[in-house]
Amino acid sequence: MSEALPDSNSAETVNEAELDSVALSALLSSRVCHDLINPVGAIGSGLDVLDDPDMEGGMRDAAMDLIRSGAGKAIDLLSYARLAYGAAGGYGAQISLEEAKKVLEGVYRHTKAELTWGLGTELAPKEAVKVLLILAYAAADSAPRGGNVEISGKISDFRIHVTGKRVMIQDGLVNALGGDVNDLAPKYTPALIAAKIVAETGGKMIIQREEKSVTFQASFDLGA
Repeated sequence: MSEALPDSNSAETVNEAELDSVALSALLSSRVCHDLINPVGAIGSGLDVLDDPDMEGGMRDAAMDLIRSGAGKAIDLLSYARLAYGAAGGYGAQISLEEAKKVLEGVYRHTKAELTWGLGTELAPKEAVKVLLILAYAAADSAPRGGNVEISGKISDFRIHVTGKRVMIQDGLVNALGGDVNDLAPKYTPALIAAKIVAETGGKMIIQREEKSVTFQASFDLGA
C-alpha cells in the first residue's frame, strides 16, 4: 500500500502557529536525551563498580566492558545527532555523503537492522542529507527484530527499503512525516523536522507499506 504524504505546499503540512520553535526544540531535546540516557547510565553504573574497593577482578573487568560499550554508543549517537539535527556548516552548506554513511553505520551498530548503502560519497546539500539521516534511523526502528535497510538512488531522489522478520511502522511516525503536530511525541520530532525540510525545499515524501516491507521515498527540488 502506497501512501503519499500531504503535499508539502498544502495547508495540511506543518503549521508554525501550532508548534513554535521553542516547543520543537524542547521535544527534540527530549528525544536526544532519551537516546543517550541508557549508554550514559551504563557508564555511570560501570564507574560505580570501579569505585567499590571490595569488587573482585572479574566484576571490575565487566564494569570496564560496560563503560566501553556505553561510551561507544553515546559517541555514535552524538555524532549522528550533530549531523542530523545540528547546524554544522551553517544553513545551506554541503555535507559529504561519506560522512553521512559513517554516521549511520555507527547508529546501526546499536540496532538489529543491517545497512546496505547504495548512494555515492560526494558532497550533497545539507538539508537533503538531514532528511536521509532521519529517515534511515526511522527505517532501522521499523525492523525491531532484525532485517535489512537498503538505501538507493541519488540524494535528490532516494529510496529506503526495509525488509525483515517483523517490519512495522508506527502511525505516529507517519503522522509526523505528514507534518501533523497533534499529540507529537519526542520520538517522532525528527520526522516532523524532516517534513519541514522537505516542505521548504519543495520536495515530496512517500511511504509504501507492504506485508513484509516498508519503503520510504524522498525527492527534492535542490535548485529551489
